[in-house]
Amino acid sequence: MILVENLSKSFADRILFSDVNFRINDGEKVGIVGKNGTGKSTLIKIMIGAEEFDSGTISGFHAEDLGYAEQIPVFNEKKLLDELLAVGEIREFEAKKILFGLGFNENELLKNPNEFSGGETAKIALAKALIAEPRILLLDEPTNHLDIYAIDFLENFVKTYKGTVLAVTHDRHFLQNCVDKIIDIENLHATLYVGNYEKFVSLKTERRQSELKAYEKQQEEIAKIEEYIRRNKAGIKAKQARGRQTILDRMERLEKPPSNDSFKINLSDSTETADRVLTVENLNFKNIIKNFNLEIRKTERVGLIGRNGVGKSTFLKLLVGDLKADSGEIKIGNRVKIGYLSQGHEELNNDLTPIDELINEFGITIEKARSELARLEIYSEVAEKKISSMSGGEKTRVALAKLILTGANFLLLDEPTNHLDLSAREAIETALENFEGTVLIVTHDRYLLDKVTNRVVEFNHVEPIIEKNKSKSIEESQNKSTNKKISKSNNQNIEKLEVQIKMAELELKMIEHEINNEIDGDKLKKLAEDHENKINEIDELYQRWEELA
Repeated sequence: MILVENLSKSFADRILFSDVNFRINDGEKVGIVGKNGTGKSTLIKIMIGAEEFDSGTISGFHAEDLGYAEQIPVFNEKKLLDELLAVGEIREFEAKKILFGLGFNENELLKNPNEFSGGETAKIALAKALIAEPRILLLDEPTNHLDIYAIDFLENFVKTYKGTVLAVTHDRHFLQNCVDKIIDIENLHATLYVGNYEKFVSLKTERRQSELKAYEKQQEEIAKIEEYIRRNKAGIKAKQARGRQTILDRMERLEKPPSNDSFKINLSDSTETADRVLTVENLNFKNIIKNFNLEIRKTERVGLIGRNGVGKSTFLKLLVGDLKADSGEIKIGNRVKIGYLSQGHEELNNDLTPIDELINEFGITIEKARSELARLEIYSEVAEKKISSMSGGEKTRVALAKLILTGANFLLLDEPTNHLDLSAREAIETALENFEGTVLIVTHDRYLLDKVTNRVVEFNHVEPIIEKNKSKSIEESQNKSTNKKISKSNNQNIEKLEVQIKMAELELKMIEHEINNEIDGDKLKKLAEDHENKINEIDELYQRWEELA
């Protein structure tokens, strides 16, 4: 079990998250999602003891129960296979199964683990975490650096894993197929949803609609009370106005739900092109690409998949002329204008700011450049720093801004969703679905492939792929004027109404508490209706009280 209660974390003057609460039972598979910078990875680091937290508690496990793929791993053995065998009492067969599943080959098993590239090193750290089979497996962006086949292996491993899995990921296919709960970190808080990715999207939409309805209803009620106070703060109803002000002061205000809108990518309307947009015949490049053939026709959306290292990115560079083929032919159709988004962002000048990059490339004004960048949520502070100091996700957004401005009708996209959060991935997906031109996309994002492409090519080389809180004591209303004679019966009626008002306000507070903690869409709809009915009931009780008072 993992029990997190009232957990808060801040850096300097910035609150990362506050009062985070959730419980994960043994054996559950849970995804953690949220925009970049909301504290997902920090939460994992807190759990493993690598990061301090400000307040709250984490319980239910010991340090030895955890398995985690280190960000900067240390390898002690001279051979990759031995590095895994040193994890514990592991059979060679089990170690090889995981290494092969993650894409390593027989020769690489004998290679020094410290001699691999950064991406391969991350895979080794993941392999060590998987083979240890801890009671609780913590994964931070586990599908990064994996090709589509290794991701498939990882999914099958997680689905059949007997222990608990907690994974920070933006991989929607992984979230759809491998988890039964999702923790969404947003607006400083965490909400737990039961279900996979598509269920999460549905429940979150319903929750946000219900919360917005409740919030708007409370705002209407606040406005009504403020208007009553304004009209009656002087005069015969001044006492009632003061009472309403006390109600207002003690009201538990509902938070306005965060906006549902993410940034939108609007690709240009494509110009008419020849029917054959791309023809590749017998293409050869060093020992990477051999006798490759491909034809892409107008408006096709083609996905290009294959194992890491088979030359997919190299192929795109050949198409745009960054590399020259040894032999073969590449034919680009008439009136075809290519727009290229590289995986390594080579099309960006690291010495420039995003603003200068757009101005230099397209000759636009600084105001236009700022506007184009803001559309992709690159605002003033980020837009004015050098591209070299930007995160991977920020660089991708700048590259997308350039792609949009090209007006291209044939898009070559190399891992366009890398480093992007869920909302950004969805924006790219929507833009490509609405694009009338032609697309060739290299990606391991299987959710994107399923949604966008109408043809997938496997690339091989050589042989070896709501609220009105009136919870106040109404003592002020009980201080009757001594100059006013009230019958005993009237007094009794007033006292009865006051009790009813107190009870109704208590019930309203309970409903509001439930609204702030409920995630089920149907229950939220019912609670919003109950909240509105209770507000109307309290209004009627106060009107009757004012008539008698």
